[in-house]
Amino acid sequence: MRKLFCFVAILCVLNLVIVSAWAAKSDCGKQPNVPPKPAKQVAKNDPNVQNDYDKVVKEDLRTGVVYLAPVNGAQPKANACGLKATNPPAEWTGWGGPLDADNMTIGEGPGTRNDIVIGGTLFERGFGTHAAAKFVFPLTGDKYTRFECYCGMSDEKDPAECGSGGSSAFIFTVDGKEMAKTATLKGTDGGKEVEAFKVAFDIPSGAKELVIQITDGGDGNSCDHSAIGDPKLYTTALTPVSPQARLSTTWGDIKFRY
Repeated sequence: MRKLFCFVAILCVLNLVIVSAWAAKSDCGKQPNVPPKPAKQVAKNDPNVQNDYDKVVKEDLRTGVVYLAPVNGAQPKANACGLKATNPPAEWTGWGGPLDADNMTIGEGPGTRNDIVIGGTLFERGFGTHAAAKFVFPLTGDKYTRFECYCGMSDEKDPAECGSGGSSAFIFTVDGKEMAKTATLKGTDGGKEVEAFKVAFDIPSGAKELVIQITDGGDGNSCDHSAIGDPKLYTTALTPVSPQARLSTTWGDIKFRY
């Protein structure tokens, strides 16, 4: 009986290891450069300091979670890195393109990408761009049920170089139907850091494509270093979908969970 219990325990551990290795940031390959503006963890984020953070959103390693990965993903069926965009790379960024890295910001172009920090929160997964930009992701390679992400401006420009750290709006459509749209988001507003904005919606059955459009905020300062943190699709493999998985994560949850 004891041997049977030990065998079952070993199987459970192996299963956890396999699940945790479903798809990880490391599956996207090595970052193309060392960040010239390293992200720094602090006790309290300062809006006058670039790329400091006091909160973290870790990657979600559960089976059934598929990240958006425009550069190193695959399509229409995602690979371990994630789901790749299908539209021309020239459309992915309004400046400094095409992109050469997932999970990094636009920086000042190749060789200057940084880790993604939005409003004092570090995101382990995501992608950055310079508005105006457009990404088209196919939804035909799996049965997707829900999409979630955080939107905002990269802290790599807050606020010393650009005043407000740039500004952009984010529009999400599925098969031409608008699912979510943000207001114009700034890096800082009135001297205060603007936190990342949570977007979440269900994916209709039989959906064909998800389109993310990022527009220039119109302030004319050309510092619109937009970023999308933790962009992920849930598939039917993520069953049962826990109530927590369907609720927007609060900043209190983030602060105390990680």
